[in-house]
Amino acid sequence: MKWGAASTSAFAAIVGVSLFAGAQQTSKPHHKQPKGTMGRRSSVRAGKHYTLPATKENVQWGWFDVNEKPRLTVRSGDTVSVETWYHALDAIKPAPTDHTIAGPPMEEITRLRKENDGGGPHSITGPIYVEGAEPGDTLEIRILKIVPKDYGQNFNLPGKEFPTGLLPKEFPEGFLRYYKFDLEKMQTEFKPGIVVDLKPFPGVLAVAPDPDEPKEKAGPPIKDAKGRTSTLRPWKNGSNMDLNELQAGSKIYFPVFVKGALIWTGDSHCRQGNGEMNLEAIECAYKEIEIQPIVHKGMKTDWPWAETPTHWIFLGFDEDLTEATKIAVRNTVDWLSTQKMVPMDRYEAYALTSIAVDCDITQMVDIRKGVHCMVPKSIFVKK
Repeated sequence: MKWGAASTSAFAAIVGVSLFAGAQQTSKPHHKQPKGTMGRRSSVRAGKHYTLPATKENVQWGWFDVNEKPRLTVRSGDTVSVETWYHALDAIKPAPTDHTIAGPPMEEITRLRKENDGGGPHSITGPIYVEGAEPGDTLEIRILKIVPKDYGQNFNLPGKEFPTGLLPKEFPEGFLRYYKFDLEKMQTEFKPGIVVDLKPFPGVLAVAPDPDEPKEKAGPPIKDAKGRTSTLRPWKNGSNMDLNELQAGSKIYFPVFVKGALIWTGDSHCRQGNGEMNLEAIECAYKEIEIQPIVHKGMKTDWPWAETPTHWIFLGFDEDLTEATKIAVRNTVDWLSTQKMVPMDRYEAYALTSIAVDCDITQMVDIRKGVHCMVPKSIFVKK
């Protein structure tokens, strides 16, 4: 991430803010944004509210295509409630049967994975065109609300057929389990005696791909013969980041690569540990993920970065975990050495990263590995 004078001043205006079929439009003011502990409130116009349902017209399977006609056009500050599907265009969809949860067997999941070879398994809803977004701008996306559907699943593909997951040779057979959610308690039972809390977040949240994305170092080609970009890998446009901190109340900033930015979301998750080691989280789908895109002019962003009520988060992706860590740390140092709350030079920023910043593995299983460095807001005590 690089910050020029204009970038820094634009960032200073928003940093530290507390978080707060077809498309249909309704009248609805934007969400109130309480004053933060540092900085000042962003100026966001009161926008309109839209819905974008998951339909065969609005959902794509495993590929980003910048030539897709936008399914919805919004303005900066509008809000959108997006529905998402389960993997493979809703084909891997759990359902109740005789007091149990069932879904497609492993043989069918294996067939579906081979059917879309090279593309991701992800069903992605979009694209959403944001008026005024231009290449070189920064697009902020606020995640306002997430309402999961009732069921989810987790599987690892058979390691004897697929080199996926962290330990495919040690798990040659496939594993598959479906889950029923208690959405009042926001919990699910892993098995009798183990209950996990649900913490939903979008595994894939993306703008249009970077036209200068480097060629693949491993795995299938990034692009197909039609010029579409696979959803398998995370990169500067976001895509398959699997950052489990992107829960309701968080926001993320992306560099804009094409006019209108173009937003997609999918690969909806309901719980994931850092690393996503066996290949999947508890994969689910959303009745609604409500987002608010905001265009920032004069604010240069090279890599996506996020903010939660408690942290600023800086990301790095590479096929090599050490290189991914270097990118995330470099982005953290760049930010710390240019923020204006407590000015510091790059040596101080590097030291503070070592002392107070946790750099965690985001995921290990998306060909390009992910690392995210979390700067705690609590360390900034100057008023």
